[in-house]
Amino acid sequence: MRLHPLSIAALAAVGFAAAVAAAAPPPIPLRAAFEAAPALHGYDRYLELETGRYYTGGLLFGPTWDEDRTRFQEAELGCDVMIVGNGAILDLEGEQICISFCNNRLDIQDCIILNGGVRFVGDNSVDVRRVPVGSVRYCTFYRPAEYAVRLQGAGAGVLCERNLVVDAVDTGQDVMIWTGITGNNLPTGLSFGLSVQTGAFGLPDVRDNWTWHADPRTNEDPLRHFGFL
Repeated sequence: MRLHPLSIAALAAVGFAAAVAAAAPPPIPLRAAFEAAPALHGYDRYLELETGRYYTGGLLFGPTWDEDRTRFQEAELGCDVMIVGNGAILDLEGEQICISFCNNRLDIQDCIILNGGVRFVGDNSVDVRRVPVGSVRYCTFYRPAEYAVRLQGAGAGVLCERNLVVDAVDTGQDVMIWTGITGNNLPTGLSFGLSVQTGAFGLPDVRDNWTWHADPRTNEDPLRHFGFL
């Protein structure tokens, strides 16, 4: 992980997003794009987004816990998803793109992502092994809420490569996936928050990413760039 001053590329990406917002056609809900996406190239959903087009809202796929967190709700099964951004602008509006509790993969590339991040959530116990894999490559994140990329019960088989992250936002403590309760040792505001349970989930491949915070004191804190939680 390398710390890098705010580059011309970051300024250009954010400026481009602002300029396009004034002239672009109406935004498309990211969930609508997901539901319309065909199966292609070995993926169950292959999203080919439009260059410069705005997409809004988050996206969750894969099983989730029931209300008392004792078993998984299977109404939403996992699937293999590719998001090819082509420079599309994804305003997640404080939400996230999340693949959860499945042995599927999420690959996302070439997106400008605003106000949200990407999360891989899994579980690996005696009775359950549901650990997603995938990649986040060549994406620009501006003010991602909580994290740009969070691995929570995932690690090996995930690649984070050549992403640019600017001003990850601290929203308070993150929640523990097994209880839904905030954890004292789970700070947000990191660019990359990786699973500390490397013995159970292995290590991801994190290479050639650049992160930056506008506040100098925040930028000097290594944990605000990269950490194991």
